[in-house]
Amino acid sequence: MRQLMSRVIFALAVVAAAALLGAAPAGAAVPLPGVVSPAPVSWTPNVFAGTSTSSVCQQWFGGSCSDALVGSTAVVNGEVVVAGAFTQACQPGPASSGHCQPGTLVTRDDIFAYQLGTGVIDPNFKPQFDKGPAYSVAAGPNGTVYVGGAFTTVNGVSQRGVVQLNVTPGTASTDGQVVTGFTSHTSAAVYSLAYNGNALYAGGLFSTVDSTPETGIARLNATTGAVDSTFGISVSSPVVVNKTALPLKVAAMSLSADGKTLAIAGTFTKVGAFSATRVALISTGGGLGSPAAVENWAAPVFANNCSHQYDYVRGIDISPDGSYLVIANTGYKSDGHTNPAVCDAIARFPTAATGTNVTPTWINYAGGDSNYSVQATGAVVYAGGHNRWANNECGNNAACEANSVLVMGFTAIDANTGLAIPWFHPLTTRGQGVTSLTAFPAGQFTGSNGGVLLGDDVTFNGGGQYHGFNAMFPLTSTASSPAFGSIPSGIFLTGRLGGSDESSTGVAAMCLDDPGDSSASGTTVDMSTCTNGAGQNWTVQPGGTITINGLCLDTSGTKVVVDTCSGTTSQQWAQGTGNKLVNQAAGQCLDDPGSSTKNGTALDVVTCTGGNGQVWPLPAAPVPASLTPAGPVAASVPLPTSQPACLQDTGTTPGTAVEVWLCYDNQAQHASIEANNTIQLNGLCLDTSGSQVVLNTCSGATSQTWTPSTGHTLVNKASGLCLNAPSQTNGTALTTATCSSTNKNQQWWLPAV
Repeated sequence: MRQLMSRVIFALAVVAAAALLGAAPAGAAVPLPGVVSPAPVSWTPNVFAGTSTSSVCQQWFGGSCSDALVGSTAVVNGEVVVAGAFTQACQPGPASSGHCQPGTLVTRDDIFAYQLGTGVIDPNFKPQFDKGPAYSVAAGPNGTVYVGGAFTTVNGVSQRGVVQLNVTPGTASTDGQVVTGFTSHTSAAVYSLAYNGNALYAGGLFSTVDSTPETGIARLNATTGAVDSTFGISVSSPVVVNKTALPLKVAAMSLSADGKTLAIAGTFTKVGAFSATRVALISTGGGLGSPAAVENWAAPVFANNCSHQYDYVRGIDISPDGSYLVIANTGYKSDGHTNPAVCDAIARFPTAATGTNVTPTWINYAGGDSNYSVQATGAVVYAGGHNRWANNECGNNAACEANSVLVMGFTAIDANTGLAIPWFHPLTTRGQGVTSLTAFPAGQFTGSNGGVLLGDDVTFNGGGQYHGFNAMFPLTSTASSPAFGSIPSGIFLTGRLGGSDESSTGVAAMCLDDPGDSSASGTTVDMSTCTNGAGQNWTVQPGGTITINGLCLDTSGTKVVVDTCSGTTSQQWAQGTGNKLVNQAAGQCLDDPGSSTKNGTALDVVTCTGGNGQVWPLPAAPVPASLTPAGPVAASVPLPTSQPACLQDTGTTPGTAVEVWLCYDNQAQHASIEANNTIQLNGLCLDTSGSQVVLNTCSGATSQTWTPSTGHTLVNKASGLCLNAPSQTNGTALTTATCSSTNKNQQWWLPAV
């Protein structure tokens, strides 16, 4: 829970997916009204390394690395342009034909395109780079795409670092050809691009563009490629790690929907004359020919080194409404000397803040696994990496937090609370990790509601399905659904310490608390240290009530109590501006008197002021249609392969043994957690046969009842013994054994909603 406490120093606006006027600039977030499906579409092409010689080691992973990956995608003219380090692609087919539809395997070096709605590979879009990788693609005007990479020639013509290509499906004479009017040459690789109107922003490792000094970042004329001298901003003073200065570069960028704010991330400590380490905001002036200025915005947490890092911040994105930005980064753990540090985490920051002490709104730690990519779509933030878990601050490559969520490389986070959405788990096999996430809006192909494109370096994406190096997760409906659900982490107070929590003060974060986990009507609600305990496991209901232990959050005069649910307006609460929690009968706000930090402080309702004691974020992301938790039942510790193990059905008949296997969330691992405390796989119930664990026809027997208990154990009601994995090796049969809350082989994470 601690990793999710806010560090805001002012009230937050409620997250809203604001509609954008016109087309969003490349690099800007796309608003989506819901959470995409965890099940990918079937038609995305499979991508293969083949005989690729495009090394991505130094640029992406520092030390050990993958030989191939999909690193960036852009939607252009009804097609997806895919860039990275690879040599082949094909239409998906059966395993017997190499996962290719026979006759569709084509050679494509580091870039290709396919129809968004069918997956058919564009036969004419096949630009030839002299070397790779291609790091970044950005949709341009008039059916074109900008590409940034390590190349020096394109289609045999000198074009170093950045090029504009035609994307004209069906027109062979122009498709994949260089737009001849755009000529620009960078002295080294281009890693990131963002386009808006008449301007193209490029970030990378270069020090000159067309022989003009431009270090790390430049603004180009989007039509000609000429350097725009009015931009006048470069990065300098590289970050020093282990007494060695890192290569100076801008690795990632995002442009606001109006094109006026550019967020950049890299290895710098100065932007222009302004001191800002690793992340900075630039006021663009509106576009080409307008003087730009570095904004008075710096977050000191980025100056704090992590214990293992290469270039630290890998992904950055500004929200569709421009109110916040999110970052994805690496680093393993804090170096132990400077706290807090945003290491192996996703973090949100307010863009409207000013000064050199901007603090994160929230941080979601993976627990020792890196994040590389991030997309903000309004109420939801999607993140990618090689992380096994989210909501996992104290973890060390294994789960430890009580509300940890198994994500395996692809995470959806509620943008308001910073909590990973527990029912979203389209697991990947991780590899080096998800390096590319691209949201696209509705209407890009017939019947589409929009979605998210994923790129990585593994062949299984989305629950045990073969999707080589990429997948597309569609938004299945644009119908509005309520944002409610269980909050096992507690409803926490974000403004309590004026922007600090235990990471920097030693004072634990505070949560809305039902004292003693009481079920007595009239019990006064207080504030207590966040523990993830039952007395803090509130549920926000569709009608605006907030419940715990079958009782509703209510008022009694100015006091806040839990009481028998009656439907009165005093039991209805709504999220107000700045994350105030407004009682609908009183028109007043839930309040921590005097912004107290003392356990047991009774809460009240008072006039809404927006003060630090009135900031209580509720979920903003909508919930799924089904409220039955479903997904993998995961062990807390990884297999020898470093992947977590999950319960797996080894057959479909009663009496079938249950084993642990590498987590995929395929059909054999997709469990449902029923209200009667049964755990079902393929319609059969988890049961016991002696000390062995099997699946049997659901009968209501107590041997089929499993109750979560201390230390994430699962206690069998009939025997009083706990679900146990004698080892974490693939194929190990499950048993029951004497319960031990410290035995990691008895610690199980259940799916939730």
